[in-house]
Amino acid sequence: MRHLLPLLITLSTLLVTVYGRAGAEVVYTNPYEGFNEETFMDMDFEPNLATPVVPDKEKAAVRRMMSATASALKGPFTVELMRDDEVMVVSIPTDNIFLPNDTLLTDAAERLMQPLFGLMKDPMKYKVVMAMHTDDTGNALYQERLSTARLYSVYDLFLDMIDSGDINPDIVIIPYAMGGDDPVTDNDTWRHRAINRRLELYFIPGPSLIEDAHRQTAAPASGAKKK
Repeated sequence: MRHLLPLLITLSTLLVTVYGRAGAEVVYTNPYEGFNEETFMDMDFEPNLATPVVPDKEKAAVRRMMSATASALKGPFTVELMRDDEVMVVSIPTDNIFLPNDTLLTDAAERLMQPLFGLMKDPMKYKVVMAMHTDDTGNALYQERLSTARLYSVYDLFLDMIDSGDINPDIVIIPYAMGGDDPVTDNDTWRHRAINRRLELYFIPGPSLIEDAHRQTAAPASGAKKK
């Protein structure tokens, strides 16, 4: 029986990465150093979105990479940047992947989400925070149960993709059943309620992406004279 348990990697063993440029040593401390799976699981939603903090010198390169990824990602979903363009948010209307009030994914769900699986090949590139939202239909308990059951279904799909090799088994995925607590608009019309019913996937810079940003920052400028 499959359980809704996040596929986490232990990050506490990551060490300081040292690079050299023009004879000078550039020391870079990985922002994930000291974190572990218990830390991620114990975090509330907002702190998880804020972790890790990208070092100041790497911010510009991280923004460029995240912007390029967001621009290239195409599908029946919306793609936005947040946290000063360091985090990519993919929002999928749950009406596109679930029947009304149902908790089982439709046959179209895997095809719809296929463009996202490639982002989960490198388990160190992103930390993924997954949030399932409902509208305000029913009471709070119903909304919580619906969003939790739908998270199970999406997670089962991810497990299938792991079995098929489309997703790396070590990818960090932190799930949250949000119920109807975080609407993006008023639940005053049918259309607005449909907007609030959504699955959000936050792709947060991981160690390898930040290290790539550091390499770009540390590399000699184009056209610089070599000694």
